[in-house]
Amino acid sequence: MRTRALLLAVALLGGLATPAHADESWGQDIEVMSVDDLDANRGGFSFGNLNFNFGATVTTLVNGVPALVTNITWTDVGALVDQTVGQVGQDISDMTPEQLQALGLNGLDGVGGVVIDDEAGVTALVHNVTQGSLQNIIINNATGRDLTQQVDVNLTLPGFELIQSALLVEAFGLHLADDMRSLNPGG
Repeated sequence: MRTRALLLAVALLGGLATPAHADESWGQDIEVMSVDDLDANRGGFSFGNLNFNFGATVTTLVNGVPALVTNITWTDVGALVDQTVGQVGQDISDMTPEQLQALGLNGLDGVGGVVIDDEAGVTALVHNVTQGSLQNIIINNATGRDLTQQVDVNLTLPGFELIQSALLVEAFGLHLADDMRSLNPGG
Protein backbone atom coordinates (compact mmCIF):
# COMPACT_ATOMS: atom_id res chain seq x y z
CA MET A 1 0.00 0.00 0.00
CA ARG A 2 2.82 2.41 0.89
CA THR A 3 4.57 1.72 -2.45
CA ARG A 4 1.33 2.39 -4.31
CA ALA A 5 0.91 5.74 -2.53
CA LEU A 6 4.52 6.67 -3.35
CA LEU A 7 4.02 5.78 -7.02
CA LEU A 8 0.82 7.81 -7.16
CA ALA A 9 2.57 10.83 -5.61
CA VAL A 10 5.44 10.50 -8.08
CA ALA A 11 2.94 10.22 -10.95
CA LEU A 12 1.23 13.42 -9.84
CA LEU A 13 4.56 15.26 -9.56
CA GLY A 14 5.57 13.97 -12.97
CA GLY A 15 2.32 15.20 -14.46
CA LEU A 16 2.83 18.68 -13.02
CA ALA A 17 6.43 19.00 -14.17
CA THR A 18 7.09 21.14 -17.21
CA PRO A 19 10.24 20.49 -19.20
CA ALA A 20 12.85 23.23 -19.29
CA HIS A 21 13.53 24.81 -22.65
CA ALA A 22 16.08 27.09 -24.23
CA ASP A 23 15.13 30.67 -24.92
CA GLU A 24 16.41 32.57 -27.96
CA SER A 25 17.01 35.66 -25.81
CA TRP A 26 20.25 34.08 -24.51
CA GLY A 27 21.93 34.78 -27.84
CA GLN A 28 23.74 32.88 -30.55
CA ASP A 29 26.62 31.59 -28.40
CA ILE A 30 24.40 29.21 -26.42
CA GLU A 31 24.40 25.58 -27.56
CA VAL A 32 21.23 23.68 -26.72
CA MET A 33 21.75 20.05 -25.69
CA SER A 34 19.65 17.34 -27.29
CA VAL A 35 17.14 15.40 -25.20
CA ASP A 36 19.33 12.29 -25.53
CA ASP A 37 22.38 14.17 -24.20
CA LEU A 38 20.33 15.51 -21.31
CA ASP A 39 19.04 12.03 -20.48
CA ALA A 40 22.58 10.64 -20.50
CA ASN A 41 23.83 13.36 -18.12
CA ARG A 42 20.88 13.59 -15.77
CA GLY A 43 21.51 12.39 -12.24
CA GLY A 44 19.28 10.37 -10.01
CA PHE A 45 18.86 8.32 -6.88
CA SER A 46 17.17 5.15 -5.71
CA PHE A 47 14.32 4.64 -3.28
CA GLY A 48 13.67 0.99 -2.57
CA ASN A 49 13.80 -0.73 -5.94
CA LEU A 50 12.84 2.39 -7.88
CA ASN A 51 15.42 4.57 -9.62
CA PHE A 52 14.58 8.25 -9.97
CA ASN A 53 16.22 10.89 -12.11
CA PHE A 54 15.49 14.34 -10.76
CA GLY A 55 16.57 17.78 -11.84
CA ALA A 56 15.34 21.33 -11.64
CA THR A 57 16.02 24.56 -13.49
CA VAL A 58 15.36 27.82 -11.67
CA THR A 59 15.24 30.88 -13.94
CA THR A 60 14.93 34.46 -12.74
CA LEU A 61 13.88 36.88 -15.47
CA VAL A 62 14.18 40.66 -15.47
CA ASN A 63 11.74 42.35 -17.83
CA GLY A 64 11.29 39.01 -19.60
CA VAL A 65 15.03 38.41 -20.15
CA PRO A 66 16.82 35.58 -18.28
CA ALA A 67 19.18 37.12 -15.75
CA LEU A 68 20.09 34.05 -13.67
CA VAL A 69 19.61 30.34 -14.38
CA THR A 70 20.52 27.57 -11.96
CA ASN A 71 20.42 23.92 -13.01
CA ILE A 72 20.33 21.36 -10.21
CA THR A 73 20.65 17.62 -10.69
CA TRP A 74 20.30 15.35 -7.68
CA THR A 75 22.30 12.16 -7.68
CA ASP A 76 22.92 9.48 -5.08
CA VAL A 77 26.11 11.36 -4.09
CA GLY A 78 24.50 14.81 -3.75
CA ALA A 79 23.46 17.79 -5.81
CA LEU A 80 25.31 18.94 -8.92
CA VAL A 81 24.80 22.66 -9.54
CA ASP A 82 25.50 24.74 -12.63
CA GLN A 83 24.70 28.45 -12.72
CA THR A 84 24.58 30.86 -15.67
CA VAL A 85 24.43 34.63 -15.37
CA GLY A 86 22.71 36.33 -18.30
CA GLN A 87 23.74 39.56 -19.94
CA VAL A 88 21.63 41.66 -17.56
CA GLY A 89 23.71 42.99 -14.68
CA GLN A 90 26.95 41.89 -13.08
CA ASP A 91 27.88 38.49 -11.61
CA ILE A 92 28.05 38.79 -7.81
CA SER A 93 31.16 36.59 -7.74
CA ASP A 94 33.02 39.26 -9.77
CA MET A 95 32.21 41.96 -7.20
CA THR A 96 34.32 42.81 -4.16
CA PRO A 97 32.81 42.98 -0.66
CA GLU A 98 33.37 46.75 -0.81
CA GLN A 99 31.34 47.06 -4.04
CA LEU A 100 28.53 45.02 -2.53
CA GLN A 101 28.60 47.11 0.66
CA ALA A 102 28.45 50.35 -1.36
CA LEU A 103 25.21 49.06 -2.94
CA GLY A 104 23.77 48.03 0.44
CA LEU A 105 24.21 44.32 -0.32
CA ASN A 106 26.40 43.30 2.63
CA GLY A 107 26.68 39.57 3.13
CA LEU A 108 26.11 38.52 -0.48
CA ASP A 109 29.77 37.84 -1.24
CA GLY A 110 30.37 34.18 -1.99
CA VAL A 111 26.85 33.42 -3.25
CA GLY A 112 25.76 32.82 -6.84
CA GLY A 113 23.78 35.59 -8.39
CA VAL A 114 23.58 38.81 -10.31
CA VAL A 115 23.37 42.51 -9.38
CA ILE A 116 21.67 45.07 -11.59
CA ASP A 117 22.64 48.66 -10.78
CA ASP A 118 21.21 51.30 -13.10
CA GLU A 119 19.13 54.49 -13.08
CA ALA A 120 16.04 52.52 -11.92
CA GLY A 121 17.82 51.31 -8.76
CA VAL A 122 19.57 48.22 -7.45
CA THR A 123 18.33 44.65 -7.76
CA ALA A 124 20.18 41.58 -6.49
CA LEU A 125 19.07 38.12 -7.57
CA VAL A 126 20.50 35.08 -5.76
CA HIS A 127 20.01 31.34 -6.17
CA ASN A 128 21.77 29.82 -3.17
CA VAL A 129 21.94 26.03 -3.30
CA THR A 130 22.94 24.30 -0.09
CA GLN A 131 22.71 20.68 0.96
CA GLY A 132 19.01 19.88 0.87
CA SER A 133 17.67 23.35 0.03
CA LEU A 134 17.39 25.99 -2.65
CA GLN A 135 17.03 29.62 -1.62
CA ASN A 136 15.78 32.24 -4.06
CA ILE A 137 16.59 35.70 -2.80
CA ILE A 138 15.53 38.97 -4.41
CA ILE A 139 16.67 42.29 -2.97
CA ASN A 140 15.17 45.19 -4.86
CA ASN A 141 14.87 48.94 -4.47
CA ALA A 142 14.41 49.59 -8.21
CA THR A 143 11.17 50.83 -9.71
CA GLY A 144 9.50 49.65 -12.90
CA ARG A 145 11.40 46.37 -13.06
CA ASP A 146 9.40 43.19 -13.82
CA LEU A 147 10.91 40.28 -11.85
CA THR A 148 9.74 36.72 -12.47
CA GLN A 149 10.95 33.35 -11.21
CA GLN A 150 10.24 30.14 -13.02
CA VAL A 151 10.96 26.63 -11.72
CA ASP A 152 10.99 23.72 -14.16
CA VAL A 153 11.16 20.28 -12.54
CA ASN A 154 12.11 17.15 -14.40
CA LEU A 155 11.37 13.80 -12.77
CA THR A 156 12.15 10.67 -14.75
CA LEU A 157 11.22 7.15 -13.74
CA PRO A 158 12.73 4.58 -16.10
CA GLY A 159 9.94 2.25 -17.21
CA PHE A 160 7.29 4.55 -15.77
CA GLU A 161 4.92 3.84 -18.65
CA LEU A 162 4.54 0.26 -17.41
CA ILE A 163 4.02 1.41 -13.82
CA GLN A 164 1.48 4.01 -14.96
CA SER A 165 -0.44 1.39 -16.97
CA ALA A 166 -0.55 -0.94 -13.97
CA LEU A 167 -1.79 1.92 -11.75
CA LEU A 168 -4.54 2.77 -14.25
CA VAL A 169 -5.70 -0.86 -14.45
CA GLU A 170 -5.70 -1.12 -10.66
CA ALA A 171 -7.63 2.16 -10.28
CA PHE A 172 -10.16 0.99 -12.88
CA GLY A 173 -10.60 -2.28 -10.97
CA LEU A 174 -11.13 -0.44 -7.67
CA HIS A 175 -13.64 1.90 -9.31
CA LEU A 176 -15.48 -1.04 -10.87
CA ALA A 177 -15.59 -2.86 -7.52
CA ASP A 178 -17.00 0.26 -5.82
CA ASP A 179 -19.66 0.59 -8.55
CA MET A 180 -20.65 -3.05 -8.18
CA ARG A 181 -20.98 -2.66 -4.38
CA SER A 182 -23.20 0.39 -4.85
CA LEU A 183 -25.51 -1.62 -7.16
CA ASN A 184 -25.75 -4.49 -4.69
CA PRO A 185 -25.27 -3.00 -1.20
CA GLY A 186 -26.32 -6.15 0.65
CA GLY A 187 -24.34 -8.68 -1.37
